[in-house]
Amino acid sequence: MDQDFSERLPYTMRMVSQALSQQLERTLRPLGLTHAQLAALTQLGLEPSSGYSGAELASRAGVTPQSMSTAVASLLERDLVVRTPHPTHGRVLEVRITPEGAALLARAQSAAKTVEDRAVAQLSEAEYTQLKGLIYKLMQTLDIYVIGRTSL
Repeated sequence: MDQDFSERLPYTMRMVSQALSQQLERTLRPLGLTHAQLAALTQLGLEPSSGYSGAELASRAGVTPQSMSTAVASLLERDLVVRTPHPTHGRVLEVRITPEGAALLARAQSAAKTVEDRAVAQLSEAEYTQLKGLIYKLMQTLDIYVIGRTSL
C-alpha cells in the first residue's frame, strides 16, 4: 500500500512553505512589502551596481513576470528602485536599488530572520546546516535558482 499522502515530501514541504509564507507576510506587512517586492529588493541588493530587467528579476525570484511588474511598479512609486535604459539594448529598462531601498531591505531581512529563527529553533546548528544543504540539493535538481548562489 502507498504511503499516506500527508506523509509524502511534497505535502509536508507545502505545509511548511505555506506556514512560513503566512508568517513572513505578517512580518513584512508593517514595512509595506510583499514577497515579490522583497525578492526583487533582495536580488537588486546582492549587486547594487548591477541592474536587471523585470524579466530577469521575475526569473530569479521565482514569480511570474506580471507579478514582478506589479512589484517593481510599487517599488518605483516609493523610490525604492529606479529604472534606467540598458547601456546597449535601448528598449530594455534595468531596475536598480536606491539607497532608500537598500535601507528598507536591511530592515526587511532583519524582520524575516525572526521568522526563520522561530522555524528552526528546535534544530541544532548541524541539523540546520544539513537541512539547508538538502534543500539546496532539491532546488538544484528541480532547476530552481538559488538567490546569491551560482553553484551548490
